[in-house]
Amino acid sequence: MKHIHGGDPSHYFVKFGLSEKEVLDFSVNINPLGPPQTVKEIWNELFSKVHLYPSIDGDGVKEFYRKKFGLPEEFVLPGNGSTELIYLIARTIPTKAVAIIKPSYFDYERACILAEKQIISIYIDPLIENTEYKLLEKIKKAFLKADAIWIGRPNNPTGSVISKDLILFTAKNFSNKWIILDEAFIQFLDDWKEQTFISADIPENILVLHSLTKFYAIPGIRAGALISRPENIRLALSKKEPWTVNILAEEISKRLVSVSVEEYEAETRNLISKERKKLYNALLNIERITPVPSNTNFILCKYDGDLDSLLRYLLENRIYVRDCRNFDGLKGSFFRIGIRMPQENELLISKLISY
Repeated sequence: MKHIHGGDPSHYFVKFGLSEKEVLDFSVNINPLGPPQTVKEIWNELFSKVHLYPSIDGDGVKEFYRKKFGLPEEFVLPGNGSTELIYLIARTIPTKAVAIIKPSYFDYERACILAEKQIISIYIDPLIENTEYKLLEKIKKAFLKADAIWIGRPNNPTGSVISKDLILFTAKNFSNKWIILDEAFIQFLDDWKEQTFISADIPENILVLHSLTKFYAIPGIRAGALISRPENIRLALSKKEPWTVNILAEEISKRLVSVSVEEYEAETRNLISKERKKLYNALLNIERITPVPSNTNFILCKYDGDLDSLLRYLLENRIYVRDCRNFDGLKGSFFRIGIRMPQENELLISKLISY
């Protein structure tokens, strides 16, 4: 299994024999506004705390979820970004076989393979309209063998969102199965408060992964959490290493609940909503490119041609997009575009039109 993520243009400069240069990176899917101003304002202050130990279980991150989501701390298990917690869940939750809706984030499957779980793949073609009735039938079939299902919500790389009603129906009617939801991109949705499962009312068999990386543009800090019922949190905590959340992550997390950050959040959703519509409509009119409708801050596209040739051309023009051919379940030449600032998105479109 090839472990590839976005944000690595060097690999492609070498692959295509090009001299490396600075690029506009559309391969990553983080907030194009960058970190909130409050993070920048406290940066020098943070240095004065690096000689201190953080709390053993990430109390600063717990404070974020208490203030932002109203969660009691016993519902929250902080981690070094949500990816650490994906691997923790895979080796902790008592399962023998797991279903994964694909295409999806690579590490769901890798974590489960390392935990010696049987993988049952549920394939969804992003270019074909898939009714939730058909999806439910596939889930029912998978649950004949699987003890759990992994669902990206919104899903990476497709940008699709399975409805809350379907998730609740599945949780209720398959109460002996685990439902693991990755909500790393949930805050990009306009109606995220209605959509999210990050709540003290969460059903007993649902586990939610959440990350501060994407929405608050702090991937280098590594902060996120597992949200579930207290008994599930205690189980995961019993198998988790201590000290995985550093003190910078704790201090920054505590600052992400101010009024100014709420304004930043609203600005982010407004920007992403407008730019996603503009970018999607522009892509629809470019020959040989088929964009997939998205609900979040990136757009998956199929290219009807030699994708290496397109990727090379974009790199020569200092633009890097995410090669998605390593996603299991994507048949053909797919790439993903992370939504950036308006002028940058316009530049990308102009280069694609000129190709």
